[in-house]
Amino acid sequence: MSPNSLIAAAGVAAAGVLAVLRKRTIEDSEVRLLHAPQTAMLADGAELLSVIDAECPSLAGSATARFVPSMALPSADLQTCFSAVRERFGRLALVEYERELITTKDGGTIGLDWSPPLAQMPADERPIVLLSPGLSGGSQETYVQTTVKRLTSEPYNFRTVVVNFRGCAGVKVTTPVLYNGGLTSDYGYAVDHIRGRYPSSKLVGIGYSLGANLVTKYVGEQGEGCPLSAAISVCNPYDLAASSDALEVPTFRNRRIYTPAMLLGLMKLYRRHHKIIETGPVELDVEAISKIKSIRQFDNLITAKLFGYQDGTDYYRKNSCAQFMPAIRVPFLAISAMDDPVCPESIIPREVFRTNPHLILALTKYGGHLGYHEDLSSSWFERPIAEFCAAVFGHASA
Repeated sequence: MSPNSLIAAAGVAAAGVLAVLRKRTIEDSEVRLLHAPQTAMLADGAELLSVIDAECPSLAGSATARFVPSMALPSADLQTCFSAVRERFGRLALVEYERELITTKDGGTIGLDWSPPLAQMPADERPIVLLSPGLSGGSQETYVQTTVKRLTSEPYNFRTVVVNFRGCAGVKVTTPVLYNGGLTSDYGYAVDHIRGRYPSSKLVGIGYSLGANLVTKYVGEQGEGCPLSAAISVCNPYDLAASSDALEVPTFRNRRIYTPAMLLGLMKLYRRHHKIIETGPVELDVEAISKIKSIRQFDNLITAKLFGYQDGTDYYRKNSCAQFMPAIRVPFLAISAMDDPVCPESIIPREVFRTNPHLILALTKYGGHLGYHEDLSSSWFERPIAEFCAAVFGHASA
């Protein structure tokens, strides 16, 4: 057989293998829902699961409730890294924001990025969606912008606001503390401010990654009195210690990709604001901080110290959202991928989804961490987020 024939035969064989793998991926792409045998009744008497079945095709329906990863991004690592790589070579500006700065009771600053801008959308009673980004993130993140774009477009036309915590997305640090994944007092302050500005609007809170942990903890703490009509969690770590442990496993991708990338954002946040942090009453070990190599070390040396925890483990234990989920009393949708390399499938608290009738877990086989790229321009989770928001807004009390 000639060299050209060998090359052609190899190409045909490779194409055949890829076709088989793609077929298997498509077959495994269905969305699996985990929930209590009887889900909660909404304000108008409709059952939560029945509403999802009828109004959320991306979550229910054998033909439509599927996530099939882009052929260009077939693995969890590629799904996870794509947005970060794209932003590194040119940050996208998909939506227009108007920033409002609010001051907390202790003098801290939170940045609320409204879209559409307040000047373009007069005050009315339309629903509002609050978005809380992941670790050290903000309104500029691609996954936030693409969701905002969908929510503010036809047929939804919601008002959206991204809650940028202390030091994130260009918000100045005005007190000697940053923020953490359990600081629900700041989130609650933002919610109260938004309710005061638009008292007749219904609210839904969305959290991504560490922001999901915070939003979930908040709605659990609020219980029956939660001011949100519903909440959505995307790629939630649930157990901060277990998620940290997963990143500590000495694999190539942890040592060379995920830990350095996440730590880079945290250390930039600290270095940008270290002068005001050092004016506070807490004395930090500057030499030890200069040698930080892991997220856990950051939380031991900085987060725990600034917020009065014994160490990072104590911070994780008291702020992991899973322990607050039994008390959630509003419709709650969680979206997680079984191949998430940052928040492993094993830490999802399945039992609470099986027992709390207000909770729905949408589990996919693929998606990575905050990836979910069906193509190279958007993320699948925008669709179920928008559908769920529209559904719960439509059935919520006035």
